[in-house]
Amino acid sequence: MKLRCIHNSIRLRLRKSELDQLSQGQAVQEAVGFPNTTPGLIFALALGMDVATIDARLEGHVIQITLPDQLALSWINSMEVSIEADIPLDNGEYLHILVEKDFPCKDREGEDKSDLFEDLANGSAKVC
Repeated sequence: MKLRCIHNSIRLRLRKSELDQLSQGQAVQEAVGFPNTTPGLIFALALGMDVATIDARLEGHVIQITLPDQLALSWINSMEVSIEADIPLDNGEYLHILVEKDFPCKDREGEDKSDLFEDLANGSAKVC
């Protein structure tokens, strides 16, 4: 899973195997280590039966994104590339969450594309 952040925006890109994990009810997570900090930054994505909309939480070192299970399973089993939501913040702004199926990069010829959504990218692929 890849994480990209910019002002009030979180974008997660998932491989096929990670979507399989999610569809089986298992959370997907990655960690980024930092010197003198344990455990570092963790970002996680899970499905939740008890959430009605996409949810985001920051607890300690963990960014937790939770997707409503029916919405996520429908997306996982479709040709749709992404799901997204805007979550209101206390200051009147919004946190934009975008979760996408990961496409291969056209400019990385040596990249292992076996776990990426190359079939969805054909015909409309962009450089990632």
